Order: sequence, then structure tokens, then C-alpha cells
Amino acid sequence: MFKAKQRIFEIGNIKVGGQPGELPTLLIGNIFYKGMPEVTNHEKGSFNKKPVLKWIRKAEELAERTGVPHFLDVMANHPPAMKKYIMFIADHSDAPFLVDGATPQTRVASLNFTHELGLQDKVVFNALSLRAPESELEAIHDSGVKAAILLAENEVDYSPKGRVTVLKGFNEQVGLLETAKKVGIEKILVDTIVFDVPSIAYAVEAIKIIKNELGYPAGCSPANATYEWKLQQDTALKAGFAAYNASAHTIAQLSGADFLIYGPLKQAKKIIPTCAMNDAIIAYYAKRQLGTKQLTSNHPLNRIF
Repeated sequence: MFKAKQRIFEIGNIKVGGQPGELPTLLIGNIFYKGMPEVTNHEKGSFNKKPVLKWIRKAEELAERTGVPHFLDVMANHPPAMKKYIMFIADHSDAPFLVDGATPQTRVASLNFTHELGLQDKVVFNALSLRAPESELEAIHDSGVKAAILLAENEVDYSPKGRVTVLKGFNEQVGLLETAKKVGIEKILVDTIVFDVPSIAYAVEAIKIIKNELGYPAGCSPANATYEWKLQQDTALKAGFAAYNASAHTIAQLSGADFLIYGPLKQAKKIIPTCAMNDAIIAYYAKRQLGTKQLTSNHPLNRIF
């Protein structure tokens, strides 16, 4: 168990955070990302709606079946596309979702659209970083969005502890926790950053430190590394992708991750069952050996076993 009192935030009707075993891991699938086959024009935001909706429904079905909460990470490269994507997701899903723009202009636009459509309570901003321009900070404040992922990326010190200093502040640099408070963010999730497969070791160690010292929900995106590694492999190693991708996510869960951004939404059919099983194992041990109480009856331990 982690020493610090664990902060649990409710986003929409989903709770995230806590001690291992209290709540299932929040899983987040990327949609409308660059290279997604269903997107026909990234600048205009044109896409084939039928297959996209099929993948959304599949993820929702698996989340309901297993008890694992699931969000979408809505990605866009251009403001006009972001507006179309947000409107589509809001019309076809009741779940909260992330807005994730490739440029400051797109991220600002996503916040403006969120405010315009009255979706503040359903949206998580992805992500607040030390590089955020003033225009982006103002847009966060004015949007009324209360939930955000903070990017624990320290370009000077890549160690696990170095990532934590980004939150607290170092030298004359204001920490992201203080910045988040100033712009009105109340529900904080911390992404500890994965660069490549070996660096997952540092990312998961940073998760432990953040939860142990600060108590904030923390997680990462192992898929950022596993997909990149897959592209570099020969046929023999590529054949093992499903297994080593699941393994990377399992390592993060066993290290206390509260959320995982698992890459393309299509992977929901493999990742949700994998992580549901892991959640059940973690909760079983925590309940019987540590006396941890589950905070939801809709838990994989109850739903699938």
C-alpha cells in the first residue's frame, strides 16, 4: 500500500485513483489519431463513421462486461477536425473523454469547443505540460474544464525522481501542480511518460513515487513504446506483439497505475480483458492480505470471476 492518502477523483460517473485493489484501472483508447485507417482527411476531420462507431461500441461492451472503466482519447491535428470529432463523440457516447491536440492551436480550439458545447464535466484535458503557452493556460481557465492530465516530463532529469520534480517545481520553474491550480484544474491525473520500451521501468517507478509521496492518480502509455518497437522488428518478433503489448500494460498495473492509455481503440478487444484479469488478481490479493475494501461492486473481481 502507498503511504500518502490517495486522492480519488470522479470524472463523469467514473472514479479513478486510490490504493491498489480499491478501483479498477481506467483504460483509455486513442481515436482519430494520425494513421487511423478510418480517417480519410485529418485536416477537415472526415472519417468513415460506421467502422469508428463499431470500435466504440466494442470497447463499451467490453467495459460493461468486465467492469473496467473506459474513456476515449480524442486526437486531432487541426482545429476544424477537432470540433467534428468532439461533436461526434458527444453524440454517440455518454462516457467522459480526453481532448488531445497535436498543436497548441488545436488544444485551445478543443477547450473552446468544450465550453461552447457545455461538455466541461465530461472532458479531461490531455495534457498540461511545462511547455504550455499562455494562450493554452488561459483557454483551460476559461473553458471551465476541471480535469486534466499533467505531463511529468523533465527534459533535464529523466529519472523517476526528476519527473516528480516537474510536479513540485525545481530551480525557478513553477511546478505543474501549482500551474494546474491557477487555471482551475481540480482533478489531476499524472502521466509519467514512456519514451521507449526499456523506459517503461522509469515510468512505472515514477508512478510509485508519485502515489507514495503525493497520492495523485498516476499512469502512463506503454503502447507509445510497444507500437514503435513493433515497427522496428522483423517478422518473428512482430508475431509476438499482442503478448508483449499485454505484458507492458500488466507491468504498469502491478506497479500501481490508476490509468493506462493503451493506444489505438481497436486494441480494446485485447487490452480490456487483459487488464480486467490483472485488476481481479490485484484486488484479490489486496482484499485478503491487506484488508483493502473495493470501492465499487462493479469490479472485475466480481464481474468476471
